Amino acid sequence: MWKRYCLLACLLAAQNIEAQTVETVVSHPRIVDGIHVDAAGFIYTTPGGLMQGLAIGRATPEGGFDPNFRTGFSGPIDIDENGAGLLFVTNYDDNTLKSYDPATGAVATVLSGLDGPAGLALDSEGNIFVTCFGAFPAYSGNQVIKVKPDGSSETWLETTDFFRPQGVAFDDEGHLWVANTPTGKIFRIDTTARVPELVLELGAKAGNLVFRKKDRRLYFPSQGNHRIYRMDLQGNLDTLAGTGTPGSIDGDAAGARFNRPLGLGFTVSEDTLYVAEAGRLRRITGLDEQPAQAGEKAVDWKLRVAPNPSTGSVKVEIPAALAGRPCILEVSDGSGRVAFRQEAPLYGNAIFIDGLKAGVWYVRLFSDGILLLEKML
Repeated sequence: MWKRYCLLACLLAAQNIEAQTVETVVSHPRIVDGIHVDAAGFIYTTPGGLMQGLAIGRATPEGGFDPNFRTGFSGPIDIDENGAGLLFVTNYDDNTLKSYDPATGAVATVLSGLDGPAGLALDSEGNIFVTCFGAFPAYSGNQVIKVKPDGSSETWLETTDFFRPQGVAFDDEGHLWVANTPTGKIFRIDTTARVPELVLELGAKAGNLVFRKKDRRLYFPSQGNHRIYRMDLQGNLDTLAGTGTPGSIDGDAAGARFNRPLGLGFTVSEDTLYVAEAGRLRRITGLDEQPAQAGEKAVDWKLRVAPNPSTGSVKVEIPAALAGRPCILEVSDGSGRVAFRQEAPLYGNAIFIDGLKAGVWYVRLFSDGILLLEKML
């Protein structure tokens, strides 16, 4: 059966982001990695690992910033908050998970001995799920660790599907989502079966994941593509902000530029999204506004491949949305070996591929910053 994974990296941006604007809140070299926005509107930031700092920062919506708001950490990466108001921080340099109590100012070690802890997410019961990127110098992490409210922990999932995972979030159905940093592979995991399902492959670095309840989408940045993406729970993706060219340009989201964005955090109302990039805290507003062309007919992005299952020869039809555009078609196996590569014809034609043996194949269509991916099982 065919599963459809669609990455629309740039063309959908023009019809979906005109209502949103981007502005720079504050610039500081210690704003690099994770973000959390509390109920009072304060934005907590982290400087990242590998000797980047020993403190978490705190910014105000007006642009004030204290890079040493609270010390006692060691290469802090990600930050989140539980229902009691405690902040939890992953610490890459000493492989720990630590807590910070804003009421008392106390910093405590919750768990040690982790393998390069990176992202963290909390479920509805207060359990903390930590992704392990992998400690220096191997960077070969492939685990999700579960930490219960009583402090006990377990290796919740260890799999070769994961490679340097960082981004992690829960959706409103209780599924855990995990992103591999180098390739942008994003997996959905049923917390009972604990089996990763590949939903999307960006083909570029992916940062932290955050889930927005209002539109039931996952939001994440790409350090490699210098964009902010949003994806529904079926894997359909569009660009929220960024042109793909690195820089720091504010204004309309369609023309804004980002430079290696990594951390994301919503305000409590979810109408504003904060972004941490290389030394800047940015803000995207207007998320509740309707897209300027929301009423227009949907664009056909479907990559059609038949028959299923393959009988040795398959037909690949080019989507209508790519009419007149140069395209490259690739077919590779599960190990990444490319078995077929050809420049695609214009819309209205098709490519026939012969000699595909039974197995798992990935069909990729590249065109001007767009990647469409189909997986045949």
